[in-house]
Amino acid sequence: MPLTLVLLALGLLGSILMFAGDMLLYFTSGAYDMDGTLRPYMRIMRDVPSGRVRVGGALGPVAAFFYVPGFAGLTLTARGEMDWLVWLAAALLALALICGGAYHAQYVYLSVIAKAEREELYDEVADNIMFVMRFATVPMYLGFVVLGVAIVLGQTVFPTWFVVLTPLVTSFLGLVWMRVPQPARCALFGGWSNLVFTIMFAAMLVCLHSEALAMA
Repeated sequence: MPLTLVLLALGLLGSILMFAGDMLLYFTSGAYDMDGTLRPYMRIMRDVPSGRVRVGGALGPVAAFFYVPGFAGLTLTARGEMDWLVWLAAALLALALICGGAYHAQYVYLSVIAKAEREELYDEVADNIMFVMRFATVPMYLGFVVLGVAIVLGQTVFPTWFVVLTPLVTSFLGLVWMRVPQPARCALFGGWSNLVFTIMFAAMLVCLHSEALAMA
């Protein structure tokens, strides 16, 4: 149990660091109206200090380093005849967040071309970011589904209702955050892809810690 708690805590740290990286890259109290492209982020980052942008980008791969052991901790919560589902979900999510850390770091280049007034390079930079992003998106959402199925089928130590605290369910709240006023919209909608993991890892730690106290 202690090892499981340590690994899940590292995953929690990874989610917080990645969220912090998002906010350092593009948090703004001004306009945050997404149009389905990366251009709004580029415009925001034009006015963000270069040092802040660099730190925000660097936190992507650093956060992925902590995310991976967090997902390894998921495997230690598996039980049952189909526990391989948890292992599959952990592998998919680890792959997704490693790729996520990689494209997260490339957001810095949007700031660079905006500050240099070389926005004619936007398409090339954005295409490369989106190319790497696709390697994260598919395994991430597949991992959400597999983990949710594993929990509902009783293949983890968590109760069935715990699925509502996983990204399979909480990710849909992003649709709500799109409509909240600024600056909350930027923090919630902009960083929700990591906050869903913050919720999941924190809830897992509370659940397992409470269980350990009850057995003591």
